[in-house]
Amino acid sequence: MFEYICGKLSVKKIDYVALDINGLAYKIYISLKTFEKMSNIESTEKLYIHTNVKEDNISLYGFKTQNERELFKALISVNGVGPKLAIAILSTFNTKEIVDIILENEPKIFIKVPGLGIKKAQKIILDLKDKVKKLEFSEIINENSNTLNGNNISSSEILLMKEDLKLALESLGYADTDVSKWIKNDELIKIKNISEAIKIILKRIQK
Repeated sequence: MFEYICGKLSVKKIDYVALDINGLAYKIYISLKTFEKMSNIESTEKLYIHTNVKEDNISLYGFKTQNERELFKALISVNGVGPKLAIAILSTFNTKEIVDIILENEPKIFIKVPGLGIKKAQKIILDLKDKVKKLEFSEIINENSNTLNGNNISSSEILLMKEDLKLALESLGYADTDVSKWIKNDELIKIKNISEAIKIILKRIQK
């Protein structure tokens, strides 16, 4: 239906954004990787769109790169993988990492994603190995975007960061996670971005 949508960023959440075009706001679900690459509220943003149509619902999924969108479409083509799980996979790994996992046949790495068991991970690899070979995944998503203000971060910024971390973890399947239990304020001051903090927390939870 849509190739892309370009508009003013009026809402920015961990799992979705709204792009305003002449007073009409489109709610678009996103991955954590896309969230990290987006600018601040009121900026102009462009997202490549996949329209997911069900009998009772039409949902828009947006991606900063065409590569991420193509990988999303490949993932949901696998039986048993819906948009929510595909977004969780794309939030846990960047496009190059996912392609490498598939081509190197590493299902045990895939099951770090909440809700993704070993059998489904094996099926994703089996079904997509030939498909990803035909796709051009040229860019590596910048893991150091959205840099914070180093040691100048305020207590209010730390609270906001913790709230973002909680929402991000919930979107990955970790409900009611106590962020303070897994990462301390003095660590957050030194951490460059949300993605880095999530990786640290996930490693600690999985141990």
